[in-house]
Amino acid sequence: MSVATSDSPWRVLAETALRAKHWQDAIDVIRPQLEKVPTDAQAWVFLGEALEHIDDYGSAWACYDRGWILDPPAAWAPRVFERLRGHEDDPITPWVSQLLEVPHVRVMGAILVKNEASQIQRCIDALKPAVDEVVVVDTGSTDDTVAIARGAGATVIEVEWQNDFGAARRAADQVLGDTGWVLWVDADEFLNVEDVHVPRIVAGLYDKWDPPMLLRFVQVNHLGERIEPNYDTTRMYPLGRGLSWLGRIHEQIGFLNGPQPMQRGVARIRVDHWGYERDVMVERDKYARNIRLLREWTKDEPNNAAAWGFLGRDLFISGKVEEAVDALYRAEANAMNDKTYGRIVEVRAVLCEALVRLKRLDEARVVAERAVASDPQHPSGWYWQAQVALLQADERINRAVESARQAQAVAPTYRGLVSFSPEIPMFLAPVVEADALKMQGRLHEAWQKYSGAARVKPDHAGVQQQLNRLRIEAERILQEPFKLPPQGIKPVK
Repeated sequence: MSVATSDSPWRVLAETALRAKHWQDAIDVIRPQLEKVPTDAQAWVFLGEALEHIDDYGSAWACYDRGWILDPPAAWAPRVFERLRGHEDDPITPWVSQLLEVPHVRVMGAILVKNEASQIQRCIDALKPAVDEVVVVDTGSTDDTVAIARGAGATVIEVEWQNDFGAARRAADQVLGDTGWVLWVDADEFLNVEDVHVPRIVAGLYDKWDPPMLLRFVQVNHLGERIEPNYDTTRMYPLGRGLSWLGRIHEQIGFLNGPQPMQRGVARIRVDHWGYERDVMVERDKYARNIRLLREWTKDEPNNAAAWGFLGRDLFISGKVEEAVDALYRAEANAMNDKTYGRIVEVRAVLCEALVRLKRLDEARVVAERAVASDPQHPSGWYWQAQVALLQADERINRAVESARQAQAVAPTYRGLVSFSPEIPMFLAPVVEADALKMQGRLHEAWQKYSGAARVKPDHAGVQQQLNRLRIEAERILQEPFKLPPQGIKPVK
């Protein structure tokens, strides 16, 4: 994949022209870049900006849309499309239309189901406009799922359930064929009507890529009143390239003949998903089933990083933290020999969290350091490095408080041969305790300790400085208007 870095020559020229409001100059720079690299999301956004400023709103909308398709987490998108609302059907300049064209590629839709009579009609209806044909793999429904799917126009494949999700999905391979692409969804995932054009666009853009491109979609999870997008679910891939589903559970797309190079991207194919709310009702049974299948998978393939990684994650979620740590370490070790494994950052994040929960902070620190070293652009490694450092600092500060108090406690009863400085219990240890208390935010206790030390040494500049800082901070707090956060202040339990 060609990525435009911030110092790419075309990008420097384009940004310079845009800042100078030389819109045609910007267009003249960006157009050849997109003719060469039509998957350059930033170039599409720059082109949209230039076209918008020359009042070519229909073309601008189309270019912004293409940029957002190729970069779905983009923060600019809602603001821009709100600004251009009403122009989505405006005419597009012919040369822009030509630039937007992609080769026509066959796209199949596929759904794995069991007892989804209440949802399968809606799922198929949402998917059909985006694909050439819908294939449904049924694993033993006892309700009307099969009849409803056939009535909705889908091709239905009925298979016997063998405790293997990967095998169930592979049952569709022959019907899906060996040309074009396939987009898989679950029965409780409904393709957003605004994105029905996207699967064919990205299939056309990435069809000839070598190594082949695997695409993640955007799972828009509806969790009560909260909506959370998830960008890490790979569901679309080219057919006829040796790719299919591997793994008994938490199945992943991979090469059937062993690891080979592949590329991974993301497309703005949004599917609305309410499954997690429903899963809450069966969560305990679901994870017990998952863990059982994952243990079987690790026995079948003891060197498979994905099997151990998913086992570790589900063990952790189920509260089996010690077992989770062992499995996650196995996943990390196996991943060292499998460069195609793409979830090592997740393995290390869960491993850090598990080690922290077990108070194995030194191990967690080392794992976090490995996470940062292997993927410095991913926030989780940095977060866990910070969290562990903070927890270890808090441990050390607690020890500082305890040790300073112990120094004051043992001094009156010490009767040994070697004498000690009387300043330790009278002044030095109380000041250390005050410093540590201040670091913990226990400001009133710190004030009391500093005040006691000041009575021993009224002219000590360091102690007076700390008292002044605490006094200034207290006055600043009192002067600030007190406003409750939107949800109020919850009592500490």
